[in-house]
Amino acid sequence: MSTTPINFYIIAEIDQLETRLKVTQLETTDGVPYYSCHDKETEITQLRNETYGKWEQLWGKLDSKTIQDIGSKIEEKITPP
Repeated sequence: MSTTPINFYIIAEIDQLETRLKVTQLETTDGVPYYSCHDKETEITQLRNETYGKWEQLWGKLDSKTIQDIGSKIEEKITPP
């Protein structure tokens, strides 16, 4: 399990507004990555890319379209060129 969190920023549309989110990659105790998303200092959601290829919200109150949009932006950042 990694001890150093990976941080990056994405721009996502939330409630019809472009919002800059700070994303922190964390890991469950069994080493599965998940992503904590903060708007300024407030954590708004935690997401994980499930094995069946869909992003799921572990915590938060975002709609499915927003979750998939944020997940897609995270995927762009974590996928090597």
